[in-house]
Amino acid sequence: MTYSFNFCSKSAISLATFVERIKSHYTGPDCLDRKHVNFFALQLQLLANNKYFLTDLVCDNVLKETLKIESGNTYANDSWVIYINKSPFFQVRVCFWHSDGEKQCQNDKLNVYRCLHDHNFAFLTTNYFGPGYISRLFQYDYSDELEEGCDSCLQSLGSHQLSSGEVIYYEPSKDAHLQVPPKAFSISLNLMFETNGNKQFVFDIETGRIVHTVISSDAIAKQFIKELVDDAV
Repeated sequence: MTYSFNFCSKSAISLATFVERIKSHYTGPDCLDRKHVNFFALQLQLLANNKYFLTDLVCDNVLKETLKIESGNTYANDSWVIYINKSPFFQVRVCFWHSDGEKQCQNDKLNVYRCLHDHNFAFLTTNYFGPGYISRLFQYDYSDELEEGCDSCLQSLGSHQLSSGEVIYYEPSKDAHLQVPPKAFSISLNLMFETNGNKQFVFDIETGRIVHTVISSDAIAKQFIKELVDDAV
């Protein structure tokens, strides 16, 4: 289920210190009990308290791009993965939230401002800059039998705004959310853990039925290999 952590500490840490602390305590998804999640949430908040690390990282990355030096960072639409740990897997991602995001991406089928969705990985998120986006929160019980057209029995948990000093934990294959554009440009920081292999879904917010199954690149690769093997038989 969704957990909310509130911290009063104004201390700040660097990205390097944050990564080392996560690496020293995270051993895989099985360790994501309340005690460990609380520790990881606190570290994410301490990183968010550092209001210089992101600008320094951007400046450093621009310099490397100018000099054509491989930075090791990954970009996507409105997000930036700034660190990836391969084993055990976790990544740190920066997300950018636009007040006019709904207009910008109105034709995007998987636009977060328009689709109610879940994730098959646990993650922590906190506000870094701006007023923060609002999420409409839901919960459901995952089953491998669920597919497009099935009633997921979604339960609404209300709305929540991601504000400064707060960290939210989303449980994989259980919590679902629909983001609402913030009143002004905002930035969030995410600590994301490895996937559990379950299907991911997009839900109809009115009926709770599943309208789309999101296939991961790993699942696509496995399906491709299966088809090759079947064709060879």
